[in-house]
Amino acid sequence: MSAIFRLGFKNVLGSNWTRTHHRWPGRAEMLEREMHAPGGMQASVYFLVEVNRRAERRSLAHILPRWEVARSRHGHNDGYSDPAVHRLLETHEHPLGTFTRQQRHVLIARYEHVATGLEWVAATTHLSSSVHTTPEKAEASRQLQATRLVELCAEHAVDVVAADINNIAVRADTPRGILEAAGYTDWRAATDVQDVDVDVHHRIGEPLKRNGRHLDAIYLGPRVTAIDGRVQMTEPDSSDHLGLVCTVAISPR
Repeated sequence: MSAIFRLGFKNVLGSNWTRTHHRWPGRAEMLEREMHAPGGMQASVYFLVEVNRRAERRSLAHILPRWEVARSRHGHNDGYSDPAVHRLLETHEHPLGTFTRQQRHVLIARYEHVATGLEWVAATTHLSSSVHTTPEKAEASRQLQATRLVELCAEHAVDVVAADINNIAVRADTPRGILEAAGYTDWRAATDVQDVDVDVHHRIGEPLKRNGRHLDAIYLGPRVTAIDGRVQMTEPDSSDHLGLVCTVAISPR
């Protein structure tokens, strides 16, 4: 029997918001509506990156009370799961390497789907950006990090990769190309994704637009089938990264 559930991914903090117009308390209220309101994400497990400060974690404890937390110690990549649907079994966090000052990590979490007893594994990460470095160094870091990421995914039999990969190109030397070469499928190729045409990620090395949006990534392993997906549009000002929602069916090994 397959485990069927909805997962969500979100870069919570984002990068383009000014403190004057986008203070965290107001954005936390938006995030709560984005998750729980009618038409919201309403997932049973969320992978959230850039959960950098105590304020964000306090807000998430209020938004997702009594949920289990796969806590990142170094990379600010956390997983939140509804214990009625998933049982968190173990977590691992690994450095991915860098050619810049931005050391990046991946959080790997293994879960048991309560209704079926099926175990499944997720990896969530935030690869290097070009902030405070050169585009060339950022690209080299992302290549290094994606290569290490797929090695760890193979080691831990990862089924789902949910990540801010700071990349839009698919080539042999980019994260998307490296993930695809390792057997992972872009969710946009696996199912019809609602509102996928809002992919307006800034191009690395070019100035960030104040109204720019960053569409992140979900990649699915060979035993995962995507049932449906959408880019979450209900609270577009909660971050400059729009949430991603995907319903998946994971088959037994």
